[in-house]
Amino acid sequence: MSFRKTSKALIGIGDDAAALKVASSKVLLATTDMLLEEVHFDLSFTDLYSLGWKSAAVNLSDIAAMGGVPCYCLTGLGIPDQVTAEQIMEFYRGFNALLKMHRATLVGGDTCHSRNGMVISVTVLGEVEKKNLLSRAGARPGDRVFVTGTLGGSAAGLEILQKGIRSKGAEAKRLITVHLRPVPRTAEGRAIARSGCASAMIDISDGLSSDIAHICEQSGVGAVIYGDRIPISPSLMRLSSRLTMPVLHYALSGGEDYELLLTVPPGKLNKLQSLHLPVTEIGKITRSKALMLVDHTGRKNTLQPTGYEHFRRMKRT
Repeated sequence: MSFRKTSKALIGIGDDAAALKVASSKVLLATTDMLLEEVHFDLSFTDLYSLGWKSAAVNLSDIAAMGGVPCYCLTGLGIPDQVTAEQIMEFYRGFNALLKMHRATLVGGDTCHSRNGMVISVTVLGEVEKKNLLSRAGARPGDRVFVTGTLGGSAAGLEILQKGIRSKGAEAKRLITVHLRPVPRTAEGRAIARSGCASAMIDISDGLSSDIAHICEQSGVGAVIYGDRIPISPSLMRLSSRLTMPVLHYALSGGEDYELLLTVPPGKLNKLQSLHLPVTEIGKITRSKALMLVDHTGRKNTLQPTGYEHFRRMKRT
């Protein structure tokens, strides 16, 4: 599906949110996501409050990735017979709790009966100053690659829930909370955008390997990522012996961390540092369109985008 830029639609299909010009100095951001039972969530271990919270978070994170302020939300729910009215109220308690934190408002939506599990659709409208608008398409060779926070915690939390790992101590509970109730980096996204330090930005929803690939594809560049610089969740590190994959796998391929991945020109590194944000430099943008991962020995390997992809099984091999 292609997008044709117009005088009103500045950014469309292919980024975290559409950017629509509504005034000379401001841009309307519009994003929507769907969550499907047994694809994105499992009600056997996901409470409805957390599901409401996360349904809001995934969309607010998209607005954060554009440097914007979330303003209004609309929801569409497909509700199966086994979900009660009380559970739906709990869903909206969680949904509105996160909206309140980010000063956004639920203004409408729709509900209908579903015959095949619960279906959730959320649309968020936000705004950003035109001069501060960030997209995936601005990275240039020589830019440094940064990420906020730590990675891998959400995927590890999901594995703990799916496998029913027992003796869930404090570390496991932290990972489960990271997965069920992520906190989008709205304030950080705003600070980065207003400072003018970033050339491109995206939120990490599919996994670091896939999301750096999205930036590179939209920007027409490549990247080198240093594996030993990737900030791994401390709780994941402490529980690594009980999990099935190397810790780096959860960061590169797990997804749903909802941290921000950004590129910064060398001349603007001081601006980023002056913001005092929790960011880590993990790589650099290259002229070559290849994606490379450097291990702790200095050896380079091709970095395959291995994050979540809905239609991977439909592609020819």
